[in-house]
Amino acid sequence: MTGFTTRLALAVVAVAALRLPRGQRDRYLEQWRADVRGARELGLSPLGVALGAARIAGRERGPVLLPIGPLALALRLRESTNLGAVLAVMVLANLGGAILLVI
Repeated sequence: MTGFTTRLALAVVAVAALRLPRGQRDRYLEQWRADVRGARELGLSPLGVALGAARIAGRERGPVLLPIGPLALALRLRESTNLGAVLAVMVLANLGGAILLVI
């Protein structure tokens, strides 16, 4: 049964690697195969490791959401020493939230 589980896990890893961009497939596939083969030594399920790899592969292809509005400004100013700019962003964000509550 353990041989079947490992083979199934290796198949899942191979399919997961196909979901990655071409430039990343070989590296991740090699790493994930080694992780699956060494999972039992660490007391882990090879199939659990493979499903984790599949989950990571699904995230790698997801769209990148860019922050907009006050969040984008806050991210740009998070290390700013300009107190006025930071306060302005805070005021704008709070006004926007208050307007949304009223509407």
